[in-house]
Amino acid sequence: MSYAIPTNELSRADIKRFKEISLAAGIQRAIDLGIARSEGEMVWREAHPSTDFGILATPGTGYTREYYVTLPAVGAAAWALVYDTATPGGPAVPADLPDNRIAVFYKIANAEAAPVTTGVRFRQGVTGATTKASFFIQPFQDVKEEPEVWLSEPVIYSPRDRMFVEFYGRANTPAGGEELSFGALVIERLGGTVS
Repeated sequence: MSYAIPTNELSRADIKRFKEISLAAGIQRAIDLGIARSEGEMVWREAHPSTDFGILATPGTGYTREYYVTLPAVGAAAWALVYDTATPGGPAVPADLPDNRIAVFYKIANAEAAPVTTGVRFRQGVTGATTKASFFIQPFQDVKEEPEVWLSEPVIYSPRDRMFVEFYGRANTPAGGEELSFGALVIERLGGTVS
């Protein structure tokens, strides 16, 4: 079951445990897929939007900047891609996760003073054919009661997965897009990006 948990319901120990569970799940996936034989052969870090989920990883896809932002003026009463490279009403441009890299999402945050996003769903495939998890976040982030929510379970993408992540907006996003961001870990073999 996937559901959002507001930060004010968590202790520091809970938050640490969420991160540890997410990291352990990503490491196990990497071992299962043969990316590495042990934890000692891997490194992990917080994901950079453009480098790891965007234009630098797969040209023309995902994020163009090293901060999370949606497209401007989209999302009114409809699901829309979170990536700033998507075209409203046009073809989807989600990011393909590069070879030998695992992505683990554990948190959703929104920097906007008056967020329009009410939900986020993590899907996979060219058209988002498979839904991995869906989170309704409006009750916690509305009028900034909470800037972030934690995911009840980590959402994991494997190498070459098409990360079709969407948001639902009750109104159009602002002219500069909405800063809807994610706590996400990247796990890869030692020497890939970090040695």
